[in-house]
Amino acid sequence: MVEEKNKYNLYFDESCHLQYDNSDVMCIGGIVVPSEKIQEYKNAIKAIKRKYSILHEIKWNTISTTRINMYKELLEFFFSSQMSFRCILIKNKSNISAHTLNRIEYNEFYFSIVEKLIRFSVRHNGGNNNNFRVYLDLKDSHGARKLQAIKTVLHEGLGHNNEVSHFQNIRSHESVFIQLADIIIGAIAYKSRKLTGSEAKLQLIEHIENLSGYNIDEGTEPGDAKFSIYDFQPKKRNG
Repeated sequence: MVEEKNKYNLYFDESCHLQYDNSDVMCIGGIVVPSEKIQEYKNAIKAIKRKYSILHEIKWNTISTTRINMYKELLEFFFSSQMSFRCILIKNKSNISAHTLNRIEYNEFYFSIVEKLIRFSVRHNGGNNNNFRVYLDLKDSHGARKLQAIKTVLHEGLGHNNEVSHFQNIRSHESVFIQLADIIIGAIAYKSRKLTGSEAKLQLIEHIENLSGYNIDEGTEPGDAKFSIYDFQPKKRNG
């Protein structure tokens, strides 16, 4: 008897990912959702938003004290659900461009990071025993080209007969899960950049840390099934 595969959707977002954006931090990560829970969780998230009279897209950059309780409730729902979070937090980003990477080389580095995150998420959720559909929020005008490049690198890592059956570029307003990923990634990048200008964002960071049990500007324990941050700090090369 052939064992039926579990199915997951992976929703990835990115923060401070550009080579020259005045940030020495990059965070790429996302939400892993069991496929059979997608509609239930989508309805629950929309219900929380309606409770606070929010019908528009939720974003880290628009967080304010006015709706802070809604964001806290969304995070509490995430931590009580079967969803999980995975990210790669890159510090010392200047050390990457410091050794004269041109744009093509930097893009290749970026593609490899996204591929590693996808591969890590796939392996962490059962590998060959499961099936995955991957959705990425690629914000610039080169989304289609970036998607194909990441897909190529991923296939080289997993093999063409891998467990990723679908790969798609979507916009954040199309997915509440991308929006949820944006909030958590934004919080991680904000604290890692040592920013303090928003009291609402600092409250939300504290709430995430209380719910997760981690300082979110640091890595988490290896193998954490719910909330995983890989803290990567590139070193400057000699010469």
